[in-house]
Amino acid sequence: MSEIQKVHTQRYLLTAAQCNAQRELAPAMLVQHIIEVSTEHADALGVGFRDLAANGTLWVLSRIAFEVKRYPRLGEEYSLSTWVEGYNRHFSERNFEICGGEGEVIGYARTIWVSIDMKTRRPANLSGFDFLKEVVCDKECPIEKQGKIHPIEPPQMCHPYRFPVSDIDVNRHVNSSRYVELIINQMDLETYDRFFVSRFEIEFRHEAHYDEQVEVCSTFAPEGDALITTILAPDRTICLARTLTLPRPAN
Repeated sequence: MSEIQKVHTQRYLLTAAQCNAQRELAPAMLVQHIIEVSTEHADALGVGFRDLAANGTLWVLSRIAFEVKRYPRLGEEYSLSTWVEGYNRHFSERNFEICGGEGEVIGYARTIWVSIDMKTRRPANLSGFDFLKEVVCDKECPIEKQGKIHPIEPPQMCHPYRFPVSDIDVNRHVNSSRYVELIINQMDLETYDRFFVSRFEIEFRHEAHYDEQVEVCSTFAPEGDALITTILAPDRTICLARTLTLPRPAN
């Protein structure tokens, strides 16, 4: 299989309608792009939504970590390239390179995708897709792999949230990027005017569904450089996240 099949690239132009208040690509939109580009490449490789659905299974994003030195800016052309780093019977490791204008590399991302049974919602066996071993690529992704995230008690910030219709995706559970928005919203606008999210990690543990109420709770780590966020349902932990920020460079 040729390199062009192993690495899939999608190009974008950041318009005003897609910008956040800082006139750049929002972290939640970056995660949405990562999901879209993953889906496009999986479809091209014959392991997309329809291919797995034929076996009664589907892909679910289990973990994501991204690290950037900056985000694409208003009016900038940028791209995401993705490739499969590893694969086994239950999950796939997929990486990304984020490039700004003139091909400048501005970040990387790592994701882990798990296959689950559509009926039982339990992990499924992907042994029927062994040809994925042929698309594994050794392209470098020079950021730290996703680490274990531990909640910190007691929370310093906590608020309730109930998932409306617009938060539900094609798999009839809460869209991954919606969790990112909830976590980003734990800090105020002034903070994001002064700092940008340089590294973000999220670990999904359970699905959440329409009209389910959760608590979004955050605490700054003792060293003060990371915000640890837990989204909790009454009976389970939905996800945990670690958000690191850096000061914005002077204009």
